[in-house]
Amino acid sequence: MKKISLILLLLTTITITLRAQKQPVDLSVDPSGKALFYSASTLGAGFGIFITIDKQTKWIEYHNMVASQPFNNYVFLKGTKYVELFGIIAKDSLSFYRYNIIEDDNHILAADATPVISGRPPLLSNDRVEVSLGKFDISNKKLTVETYNIKSRTRVGMTTIYNKEILPAKILIVARQVTGKKGDAVMFEQRPEGFKFKIHETYTVTGLDFVIKSTDISFVYHVYLKNLATGETTLVSNNWRYDYFIGGYAQGALPFVTVNSSFFKIPGDYELQIVPKLPGGFHIKSFPDKTTTFRFTVLPSGSVFQKETVVKLIIAIITAIAFLVLTGYYIIRIRNKRKLAEQKRQKDIAQLQLEAVRSQLNPHFLFNALSGIQNLMNKAEIDQANRYLSKFARLTRNVLNNSAQIDLDKEEQMLNDYLQMEQLRFPFIYEIIADPVLITMNIQIPSMLLQPFVENAVKHGLTNTEASRINISFARNESDVVLSITDNGKGFDTSKESNGLGLQLSRKRITLLNEIYKESPVNLEIHSGSEGTTVRITLTHWL
Repeated sequence: MKKISLILLLLTTITITLRAQKQPVDLSVDPSGKALFYSASTLGAGFGIFITIDKQTKWIEYHNMVASQPFNNYVFLKGTKYVELFGIIAKDSLSFYRYNIIEDDNHILAADATPVISGRPPLLSNDRVEVSLGKFDISNKKLTVETYNIKSRTRVGMTTIYNKEILPAKILIVARQVTGKKGDAVMFEQRPEGFKFKIHETYTVTGLDFVIKSTDISFVYHVYLKNLATGETTLVSNNWRYDYFIGGYAQGALPFVTVNSSFFKIPGDYELQIVPKLPGGFHIKSFPDKTTTFRFTVLPSGSVFQKETVVKLIIAIITAIAFLVLTGYYIIRIRNKRKLAEQKRQKDIAQLQLEAVRSQLNPHFLFNALSGIQNLMNKAEIDQANRYLSKFARLTRNVLNNSAQIDLDKEEQMLNDYLQMEQLRFPFIYEIIADPVLITMNIQIPSMLLQPFVENAVKHGLTNTEASRINISFARNESDVVLSITDNGKGFDTSKESNGLGLQLSRKRITLLNEIYKESPVNLEIHSGSEGTTVRITLTHWL
């Protein structure tokens, strides 16, 4: 009796579970009933797009990036009636953004529209605002949202919300790419399905072209080739190219993919499979029920042609060897000369640009120092101003007299002079720790490499208290020289582009240095948080 009761209880549990699994899932809300916001733009977008959906939605796939289109993102839906669009923008950038909304590529719903704050609390953080873009009927439609910054119109973010049925690919044309005595050609198949061919006849088949009917989302179709004898399936490509084809297809350029003959070089039966697959978000969604298949047979090539091919190959090899012996040395020498000349030209250009950046850094440093003197004079601190001016005079001579590179010990001396100057204005302590081995090795580094970062630490890293501290170190790590600057200030957001001229010029200078010293690149790392900022510059293979 107990066994029967247990069996009935188990069957009841299974039945309830199966019924629960058949219940449709409401993708528009979370378990607590709150509306779900789906991210619909690329990561790092200045104008982030979010959408909410209705409960009619059967599934949603978001964050579908398209190759070679870094600012584009696709959201795929099924069954949705309405979507509501929202944007997230930094408060201080709100006035710089505009957006367009287009329905099915031909109906403009919003053009050059200015974002309007929704009034609700922001989704992400208090330094951002939420803007409402509207609610839209998306039944069997495609909605495209274009966002751009009026200061940089070339960088357009694009979000495409696709709520149409994903259909199987329709093959329109099959053609063989061949090469022979008269050159290359394309042979269109009149009755392509199940056709048979030899790779080697009076010509050689180098590939098969498959042309499909154009759709809005050709990029989701992945092409596979299956060897029916072995069962092995190989991904060929999902990189569809476009071209115009004859044959009465008045659709403009059509998407096509080429299957190289290396995929079907072994005689036998093959099956081409075109499977819709979303390009990938948190997982890849495939539609095997929408697969389009196409079969063909590769026949064994004739032995006569193989002998002829061997003879031609031997003649070609002998001719190639003779040609290489007669002309190879001359061609290589000419190419090397051109390569060396181009490298020298690029290096000279980078050197000139580097000198231009250095010529901007010197006045920038002098201007900041003069501002410090003016500040002391305005506060009637004459003695402090005189001491500041005395150190400034020596520091100025060193700055103006330095060449492109400077000894490490002189760089240390210049930083000491500068920090002692700034101590006359601000209450802080500093320490410079230099590896004595580096000093004795007479190492030279690019002049004024650290100065802008030290200035930034003084300007932004001090809290105007005695506890303010700046630490500078020159260290050795195997063949690398590691220079670091650390302060205990409040830090800053390293993800935002700095507006400081000194830091901008320094970053540009490091980029130019890396073009000149390609075998010994300079790496810059900046880590900043609430407990302070660390700038680390690594001169790789410098020793």
